[in-house]
Order: sequence, then structure tokens, then C-alpha cells
Amino acid sequence: MAKDTIASFYKFTSIKNPKELRKIATKKAQDLKLKGTLLLAEEGLNGMISGAAENIEAFRVFLGSQKDVGELRFKLSYYDDVSFRRLLVKVKKEIITIRQDLDPTVETGHYLDPLEFEKWYEEGRDMVVLDTRNDYEVAMGTFEGAIDPNIKSFEAFTTYIDEHLAELQGKPIVTFCTGGVRCEKATAYMLKKGMKDVYQLEGGIISYFEAMKQLAKEGHWKGECTVFDKRKAITKDLEPSSKQICYVCLHEMKGEEVAEEEGPGGEICKSCDAKTKASQGVRQERGKLKAQANQLSRKAHLKG
Repeated sequence: MAKDTIASFYKFTSIKNPKELRKIATKKAQDLKLKGTLLLAEEGLNGMISGAAENIEAFRVFLGSQKDVGELRFKLSYYDDVSFRRLLVKVKKEIITIRQDLDPTVETGHYLDPLEFEKWYEEGRDMVVLDTRNDYEVAMGTFEGAIDPNIKSFEAFTTYIDEHLAELQGKPIVTFCTGGVRCEKATAYMLKKGMKDVYQLEGGIISYFEAMKQLAKEGHWKGECTVFDKRKAITKDLEPSSKQICYVCLHEMKGEEVAEEEGPGGEICKSCDAKTKASQGVRQERGKLKAQANQLSRKAHLKG
């Protein structure tokens, strides 16, 4: 099987008619046989798609030709299997949800090149390294000495900042996330709250991995990195994880935690398997009740 090329990308830019862009982007992606997710909003776009390498490039050129989008940088990785099961192009209020009035095109943290970030580590720079990701992502891996805000969703990051504002002041703060998009808004919020000397790892963890791999350096990352495709996590060498990871909750599973049967997305933990089956049972029961109600309604109509 040919390798699946996976492209992750985002851009904050004013999109006047995201619904129209959704229509033409969906058709183009379907024509190119691409799968994955593309989120569109008036504030920009955020996507992770996969397919043949030449088709990924054709889609990049297509999006870049749209006047509201312009030049896009695709971060590429590869997988020996199908990365996504379907194509989903959605219009949302935000391309990364934080529910705050922020505009990263106006104000966001300084971009810190991965090599410069590594240099800061090697120099022993007095800095705060702040993870902006969710708790299950941090559990898979994080930077040496990084602060874990212990959040369940990105929206909760603002609460963490509000509660720790004073203790985070006084040192350079370097935020990081998987590909960079969360840090754009995270640092925008931090600046809005009056914080100074705020940085974001340019290109995110993925770009850091790429930089360390090119230099054959170990770097300061501990563990693996959660990704949101069929790989579920990748190593520092950008290879798919060999760990058993539940495709629903994305937590690593021990042998006794793995459900006997796989779900539609692969291996699943017993807890998520039980919840999924219970949810399916509720939906099936609702479907039966709806069908019965429709049947009674038809009978009543015929009698009338």
C-alpha cells in the first residue's frame, strides 16, 4: 500500500463567506479523494487531511488561490495505512474554540523557532514552559519541566491563566501545542490579561520533532505526542506509536484495559467500549420508539 501523506495546517485570516468556501473546498477535496477534517470560520481555517502526495499539494495550491486565504504552509507526515475514515468540512464560530474575543492577527505571542527554543534549554534559560494541551495529551508526553495546566478542554486554559496570573509573571513564558494553532489564541489571551514576554513555539511540537530529527539530536521532549488521526500518537522520530491507545479517549491502555472486540476506529478501552455500547443502545431504543409513534400516527390517519 502506498504511504498516506498527512497534512496539518492552519491560518488566521478574514474569510468573508466561509459557507461558500466550504462548498467549493468540499468538492475539490472529494475530487482529489482526500479524507480528514477542515474547519472554516470567519477568523480562518484549521485542517488535517490525508491522501496521495500529489493530491495534497494540489489542495494546498487550491486553498492558497482563494483570495481570503492566500499562501498556506502544510506540515507533512506519512503513514502506511489510511489515516482518516471520512472527509468532514465544517463551518464553525471558531477554528479553535476558546470563547474569548481574541484576534491573533492583531496580537499574539512572539514566535520562537524550535532551534532557538532548544538553545534556551541547553543554556539553562530561566523560563516558564507552559503546555496548552488537554490532560490526556500531556499524559502521552510533554517537554522537560513543562507546567501541566491539568485541563479537560482548551476553553479551560483561560481559567488556568486567570487563577495563576501572578505566579506566571516575571519570566519569559514559552507556550506550546501540537501544531501551533492553540498557542495563537492562548498567548493572545495572556497578553490581553497584561502578561509580558510571552512566546509560542513556532510550528508546535511537530516542528520541534522535525528540527531535532534533522540534527539527530535527542532534544528535551519526554514521551510521545498525541495526534488526531488513526496513528493516535507519534514518536520523536515522527513514526506512528507502537503503544496500545484507545481511539476514543486517546489514553494508553494496559493489556487488561483493552476491550475484547475492536471498535470502528480500532482498539478501544473497556470503559469507552461500555459507554459507546450504552449510547448505541439508547439511540436504538429511541429509534424504535420513534418508529412505533410514526406507525401509530399513520394508523390514526387512515382511520380518520
